[in-house]
Amino acid sequence: MHTVIDTSAVQTASAFERLTSELHDMAGRIAAGDERAPVDLHRLISRLQGHADPRCTGLLVFASALAQRVSGAMAQTANLYLRRFEVPQIELFNLLGRCMPMVTLATQVANAVIAEALRGQAHATVIDIGIGTGRQIVALLEQLQAAGKLPAELTVIGVEPGLDALAAARSALAETTSRMGVALHFHGFASCAEALTDADWAAMQAQCATRPVINASFALHHIADNAQGHDQRSRVLRQLHALQPLALVLTEPDVDHLEPRFLPRFGHCLRHFGAVFDLLDALPITQAERDALKVGFFGREIADVLGTAEPLRSERHESTSAWQRRLAETGFVAPRLATSLPGGLPVGLLASGHRFVSVQARSTHVVLASGGEPMVAILVATPAASPARPNRHKHPPV
Repeated sequence: MHTVIDTSAVQTASAFERLTSELHDMAGRIAAGDERAPVDLHRLISRLQGHADPRCTGLLVFASALAQRVSGAMAQTANLYLRRFEVPQIELFNLLGRCMPMVTLATQVANAVIAEALRGQAHATVIDIGIGTGRQIVALLEQLQAAGKLPAELTVIGVEPGLDALAAARSALAETTSRMGVALHFHGFASCAEALTDADWAAMQAQCATRPVINASFALHHIADNAQGHDQRSRVLRQLHALQPLALVLTEPDVDHLEPRFLPRFGHCLRHFGAVFDLLDALPITQAERDALKVGFFGREIADVLGTAEPLRSERHESTSAWQRRLAETGFVAPRLATSLPGGLPVGLLASGHRFVSVQARSTHVVLASGGEPMVAILVATPAASPARPNRHKHPPV
């Protein structure tokens, strides 16, 4: 019996690996200030643009980010090629929610934690940092309704810098709660978390009808140091601690993009988003959909991590261990998920996962992993000291 080896597939894989290695070497040369690196990067971009392997679109995204770091003209050339893969932003977000299991699973796990923390409350309070259009809270309400555990009243406090998104969240939640027979009290803060004033935080505390559950989904990594270089993330966490929540549910990518040294940061970025691209290549979606997500969504994050000047960066991801240290330093403790919440986490959810994504329970948090690479962490924390707090006055429904 003879084994037939597809030599073309082996050669393609080998060529892709060589190009990946060459890209990493190029990042090292740029970090070292090699004067010939921009010329050779331009040649590498030209080769990637015409390569037959569709996975090279992902490598071109990284090369374009490197070009943005060293040469605006070269970055413009690479972006002209990448622009043909872009789709309108609204289609992109719909595509992400429909195709990317990491997003849907993160929402399911976080909402399972929130639902358990709210168990048995007739009037529940949820603070959502970065509420967007309210998609996650709508999904939470649908989950509570399916389980027959809807509260009679719900106070939602949404923090969101986009006025249009905040208005959409208010509308979506008003429609959903009206349909479900839940009295809604919605309060919006058109701001990012770090820009909230002491008066805003005091107003937020006054608006909490009961001890809140705080949700921060893919939001806190956008917080940068202030103009004086002082850390603002820990300050925001201390403000959240002062609200004495029942639980803080924090969902964040598990990767260190705060690393100040460029080459190690490039390595972190390539490993993390390389795993994301491998996942996209494995999903049963069209090549056009893969390219749109690689270029239009994740490509913008990669360009920010690798090509944007430090004061202007937005995608400042931290590792799970770094977030755990921040939480501990700001007065939070990480309870054991199996015993801290009334019903723990649903066993079925932890076992389900996805064909290409696993849901892994740790003692104090949940990890979403793909191809052996931890991608997203859902951390749960409670205040180290949680004194009983009386219910506040009722608010008229909106």
